[in-house]
Amino acid sequence: MIYNSILIRYTGEFGVKSFQTQEYIEDLLHSNIKRALNTRRGRDLLSRLTFVSRQGRLYINCAKEQDADVNLLISVVGRVFGISSVSPCFRTSLRDKTAVVSVAAKLMVSHDISQGSKISVRAIKNPNLDIPSLKKDITNFGKKIVQKNDSDKGFSKRRFKKGPRWKTTPWNGPIERMLEIEIYEDQAFISVERIKSPGGFPLGLEDQLVALVSGGLDSPVAAWMAMRRGAIPIFVVMDPHAHKKGSMTSASSVREKALKNIEVLVEYTKGAAEAPTVYVVPYGSVLDAFIKHGAKRGITCLLCKRFMYRVAEHISFIHDGQGIVTGEILGEQASQTAKNLNILDGVVMIPVHRPLFGFDKDEVVGMASRIGTRTIADIGSDPCKGAPNHPTIRGDLIEVEKVEEKIDIKKYVEQCVSRMEKLY
Repeated sequence: MIYNSILIRYTGEFGVKSFQTQEYIEDLLHSNIKRALNTRRGRDLLSRLTFVSRQGRLYINCAKEQDADVNLLISVVGRVFGISSVSPCFRTSLRDKTAVVSVAAKLMVSHDISQGSKISVRAIKNPNLDIPSLKKDITNFGKKIVQKNDSDKGFSKRRFKKGPRWKTTPWNGPIERMLEIEIYEDQAFISVERIKSPGGFPLGLEDQLVALVSGGLDSPVAAWMAMRRGAIPIFVVMDPHAHKKGSMTSASSVREKALKNIEVLVEYTKGAAEAPTVYVVPYGSVLDAFIKHGAKRGITCLLCKRFMYRVAEHISFIHDGQGIVTGEILGEQASQTAKNLNILDGVVMIPVHRPLFGFDKDEVVGMASRIGTRTIADIGSDPCKGAPNHPTIRGDLIEVEKVEEKIDIKKYVEQCVSRMEKLY
């Protein structure tokens, strides 16, 4: 392909910040991008690139076309938080207007973009450019190519063919096709594909949060949404099959599925100044106690979740975290009614954040598909053995606390925290 540059568009939220804050966020984003690229190809790649920044944009340019690994650049940069979209571009000097018109027209034809489509041209620091004339020349040149039935000698189908299905693994952002030309000073950046990126703020902008992650749909999406706002997560997996560190009574599908979800989420943290931390907490014995004392009352799930919150809070204190992130959705399960969520929140002193609070299941499934965790949720696993046949939808806090006192919940928390396993 002829691409020798990629255009990065920042999230629109950057623009509403003060100048000093905006500058800080952009510097953080640039650092995250360079670290992410460095982890994939090393300094050899970075030495062949130049970075040109302006308000709202970053251009990554390759000095030579043969050195341009645009597919790699998009696969790494396209999933970085803080970026709204990326586009592979052909970069040329505006002084060579013929090249600008020719390349733009040929890209339109090769990518099946209608000649009647809107052509977007934006000129920065170049007020003298005759934009209507440029658009007209591009349209006319494209018509000539079509009329000649692609016989124009300068039109190489190989060079101007459609690019690959750009992979920003694990992110699966949609692609919009239209001809866009951005002119910055004396350079023209010509693109026909705008690839949607995750958006949000760059990782590291916010304080750390503890994210409780399971093998299901909701919790990894909730963790991802907290990451999208700039928080580097501390992942916590509660393993109901393990009784102590390093041991399992049976193959724990809960643990394995949760770790697969985390593996996907960790891909989004490449480039962050701090790597995420992952803990696995064995709590098989305490779950057995909850079942014994809470199943008949229908409060097993409330006991279990309050216990998870306690463990998460303890881990948060270790890392100076500022809250807990869960995948709970209002009314989705019996333990997630407004009253039961109030019972859960009261057990910890730090905030509990629920990014999916108002979502419905279809929205969560769509997000999981785009993030890359959807297929993991489809892997078969045994249902939770602790779920009561008739869970309460309006629990009684006094009753829950009485059961916790009976089984010495503080002792169990200390036991599980002492046995938790730090994977990385």
